[in-house]
Amino acid sequence: MGPDTNDRRPRAESGDHDDGHDVSTTIPPGAVTGRRCGQCAGPLPPKRRRFCSDICRIRGQRAERVTETGEFGRAAIRMIRQMAKRVGASDIAEFGAVWEIMIEAEHTVTRAIDELRESGYSWAQIGAEVGWGRQRLTQWRQRRGENLGQRNVAPDSGAAG
Repeated sequence: MGPDTNDRRPRAESGDHDDGHDVSTTIPPGAVTGRRCGQCAGPLPPKRRRFCSDICRIRGQRAERVTETGEFGRAAIRMIRQMAKRVGASDIAEFGAVWEIMIEAEHTVTRAIDELRESGYSWAQIGAEVGWGRQRLTQWRQRRGENLGQRNVAPDSGAAG
């Protein structure tokens, strides 16, 4: 029985093997063109453009959607600025929401400082990231600790007085 005439995939040449059997093999799709899957780097089957399977497509597109923390933070800042413009344009009803954002931002910053300190970063290293000195940052954090009811991680917090 001969090869199907409707099959347009290239076929490897038949050959005799050591066991005496004549075997006809099929060249994998994509091997002729050299196109590769964007996720697993396997050969692309016919009618596929970037990914060889739905699983690779899902994984590849998910990897492309990663948002960096800095980029996300800058987007949040832009949104808060736009909200402040709207509130400043006589929208007093939304002032409470802006106030809540400010309080939540302070809570978040103090939590981040505490976690950085627990990870081993010094007050000077943390302050250098925002352009503040060690003393100014520790004083700011101590004031927020009293107001926010969070633990105090000032340099002398473990000393008995």
